[in-house]
Amino acid sequence: MKIAYQLSLVICLLLSVQACTQSKIAVDNIEQAPKVQDADKAYADVYKALDGQWKGQFYIYNDTSLVAKDGNILNDISLSSLQRPSLKQVNVIEVEQVYSSDSPYFQKVEITDFYPEKNERVKSVGVNKVQDGKMWCVVHKPDDTVIHEGSMDGPETIIWQRNEQSPQRIEYFRETVRADSYTIIGWGYYEGDDPTLMPKYWFFGDYKRVK
Repeated sequence: MKIAYQLSLVICLLLSVQACTQSKIAVDNIEQAPKVQDADKAYADVYKALDGQWKGQFYIYNDTSLVAKDGNILNDISLSSLQRPSLKQVNVIEVEQVYSSDSPYFQKVEITDFYPEKNERVKSVGVNKVQDGKMWCVVHKPDDTVIHEGSMDGPETIIWQRNEQSPQRIEYFRETVRADSYTIIGWGYYEGDDPTLMPKYWFFGDYKRVK
């Protein structure tokens, strides 16, 4: 009886461990909403202002005169950051985004990017979510998965960042959402770029609420 009891305890323990492992949701999972934890509750409705349909343009700039990295500029970017003479617009994407919150912590998004120069339309899906006490933006593109970690910078602004190697993808975006408009200002280093210099690529998104 004692052996049988001990075996039953071991089996229960193994089943509990297995259940915990199965319930752990990967950050790149956009289908399942993670279980809400106490650490998540400070971020309730953090994405709510985005719910609805938005349209606008996403501009891409190339810095033609790379100088030594200036952390003061990179960590406090604004529209003036894009007005430097060395920045040249190299592309513009027509963007439509539709956001819908399933809960105060899990928001779905459908993105349609139209590239006029190629007459090409690309559709992606993703989520903004709170998981393990952190803010995440995950987008599944047709050929890539993009993950940014977020932090609040005032009631209207989220800072989205990623720092990946092999290949190098270092990005910083400042997203400000208001009632009927939102903007994104950012920069990025990619494979082959020298991160000791200012970023080669800069970005500006300007969107208006459609409904």
